[in-house]
Amino acid sequence: MQYEVESQQLTTIRRRLEFSVPGSAVKAELKMEYDKLRRTVRLRGFRPGKVPVSVIKKRFGDQVRADIAERMVNQVWREAIGTVEAAGQPKLVERGELKGGHDFSFVIEVDVRPEVELGEYTGMDIEYVRREVAESDIDQMVQVKLASLRRIQEVEEDRGVLAGDFVLTGLTLTDGEEEVIEEPGTLINTANERFYPGIEGLLLGLKKGEEKSGEVTIADTSVLDQVQGRTLTAKVRVEAIQAYLTPDLTDDIAGELGYEGGVDGMRGAIQMELDERIDASAREAAQVKLLQKLVADHEFDVPTAMVDEQYEALVEEHKIRRAYAGEDMRTIVIDEATSADLRGRATFAAKASVLLLQVGKAESIEVTAADLDAKIAEIAAQRGQTPQAIRGYLEREQALPVLQTRVTEEKVIAWLMENANLTAVAPPVEPEEAAAETAAADGGEE
Repeated sequence: MQYEVESQQLTTIRRRLEFSVPGSAVKAELKMEYDKLRRTVRLRGFRPGKVPVSVIKKRFGDQVRADIAERMVNQVWREAIGTVEAAGQPKLVERGELKGGHDFSFVIEVDVRPEVELGEYTGMDIEYVRREVAESDIDQMVQVKLASLRRIQEVEEDRGVLAGDFVLTGLTLTDGEEEVIEEPGTLINTANERFYPGIEGLLLGLKKGEEKSGEVTIADTSVLDQVQGRTLTAKVRVEAIQAYLTPDLTDDIAGELGYEGGVDGMRGAIQMELDERIDASAREAAQVKLLQKLVADHEFDVPTAMVDEQYEALVEEHKIRRAYAGEDMRTIVIDEATSADLRGRATFAAKASVLLLQVGKAESIEVTAADLDAKIAEIAAQRGQTPQAIRGYLEREQALPVLQTRVTEEKVIAWLMENANLTAVAPPVEPEEAAAETAAADGGEE
């Protein structure tokens, strides 16, 4: 549709667009609508298709003009949307009267992505904390790996029953002269006993071959109706003790866990693995500091709609984390303090997005089809779905432009990191550690 538009900058983030549709176009739209009504409308006293236009205008004119005006506003705005980077829904602030043969004018105001005058963004000095792998870190990971080989085994050492053990027990339960239970050998789970919950207290501390008698109350949770909730006299004898045992680290065990080079090879590989994790975490922290500096060095406003979009995403992420922790997603309420924190983070994210996209434009950093394919494949792998399914979902939801923006931001951050002066520093020494080091140094001097 033919139209003229004049753009006026009200603020750095708001535009005023004045549209004018020529009278000839208005007249053509009205004629087309009236002709359609003549063919379809049914009025008493007139044959189908023979209702005079004057009657159509009198009966339906107001509604026709209102419908055409609304249609023109929407159509023209959609065609003009490419001339501005809208950030939110437009607002119709003025609309003239639509009459045949006369120009139709209306005014729209809309928030837009701000254009920021970029300051220095290359060669930024970023200092970040990067700790080294400690022997205790390796020891802890070794224990995690060994735990995967835990097996229930009979305890060979001469020790008493501990909480968590499985105890092969000779058990007799009596109520006065009545013998309620006679078990020559039943396996008692001292951590989660189902049959005789309450008997564990008699067993703890007993060694293999030892006996003990006493009064016990069997919990109501017992699966045996005849003993539920009853206080009985119990006699127990420990026949064998079993426990989950973790093997000691040996060259053979290291090989069983998939490491070459025995114990030393396993510890070396774990050190490299932990070092990579620490480095990745440290670089993420460096990226955050880089973005914080980039935003702090550029003072500008962002549209409320952009902040709202980031805020809604953060709220959803917050709820999902709490749901994973066991809360009901439907009943999660965001309190005032959390909302304020998320709103502040949303404002920061909106500003960072504006700056990253502008740096990307200045440096001609573009997203290729291969970049999008790689990102879709990454998302698919994380969700256990096919890339085709993820792409189909994004296309249905018209979310490919959103993904493209995200990939652009990631590429720009990577570029900024490559062009920054990154300095890794050791973590600050805790007061206790500092005191210990000082004491050791003093002792060495003596």
